[in-house]
Amino acid sequence: MTEPPRALVTGAAGFIGAHCVRYLAVRNWRVRALDVHPAPPDVVKLNVEFRVQDLRDAAALAAAVEGMQVVFHLASVHLAVGAKYEEFESVNVKAVEQLVRACAAANVRRLVHVSSVGVYGHVQNPPAAEDAPLHPVNTYERTKRAGEEALKRAAEGLGVDFVIIRPSWVYGVGCPRTEKLMSALRKGRFFYIGAAKNLRHPIFIDDFLEGLLLAATSGPEVSGRTFNLAGPRYMTVEEMVATFATAMQVPPPRLRIPRWLGLSTGWAAEQVGALLKIEPPISRRTLAFFENDNAFDIQAARESLKFEPRVELIDGVRRVLQ
Repeated sequence: MTEPPRALVTGAAGFIGAHCVRYLAVRNWRVRALDVHPAPPDVVKLNVEFRVQDLRDAAALAAAVEGMQVVFHLASVHLAVGAKYEEFESVNVKAVEQLVRACAAANVRRLVHVSSVGVYGHVQNPPAAEDAPLHPVNTYERTKRAGEEALKRAAEGLGVDFVIIRPSWVYGVGCPRTEKLMSALRKGRFFYIGAAKNLRHPIFIDDFLEGLLLAATSGPEVSGRTFNLAGPRYMTVEEMVATFATAMQVPPPRLRIPRWLGLSTGWAAEQVGALLKIEPPISRRTLAFFENDNAFDIQAARESLKFEPRVELIDGVRRVLQ
């Protein structure tokens, strides 16, 4: 009888990480999961070994990787607007190097590193393929780019097989941004900043997880490569929000405020949030949502991973509502 594959999932209490644990567990993978936060209640009920630990603890990390065939690295400092650069760097860069060393020592077959399309910054000539110029803007994006570079250097030096995945906006049940958008629409409080004609490229969580699994199980020809994973099509922010509203059967938003007002409001909210140690309801990162073009070419993933996103946005939103 064939032994089930063994995988470690880091960042396993987060939105994507928790979904990844569930996705693997129901496919009979033996899953070990770790996060600094406790496991979600439904994950506790699965046949999963969950460890509450810090990714930066080298000894604990080495023990977590031991015996694993595949590592799905999802942990990062992401939405913490008030976090200092050193915290982003310690998790998104230095801990990645540490993880590679642990994978080398444990003879892990493949490390699937989840980066971000944020490394492209504002896409100058959409859609962006994997060789497009990288122009990260904020601390998260810059440290994710540095994390990719650190991974490549360490993995190539130690002979660790890896694949880098750059996901576009992954939405679904449990996604804070999905919930925030839907809540604002439901309450009639959503407003546009500027024209909202910039591009977004959402991908439903199930499609993304299929792509992750393909990255883990594809042959040696994909080793060392980077792939964009995004949904069936990109659209303007205005179209995307209108699709959410249609699926939810609520009126589409009509209020628009000028860019300068959005920028100043975001800056002020960040200052208050930092003072009170809370996440602000709006930040300068919010402005990027209405300003940056995020549209991506996924042909490389289609050809090499046989990846094909199937869930259109309106169907994905309806699944979230169910």
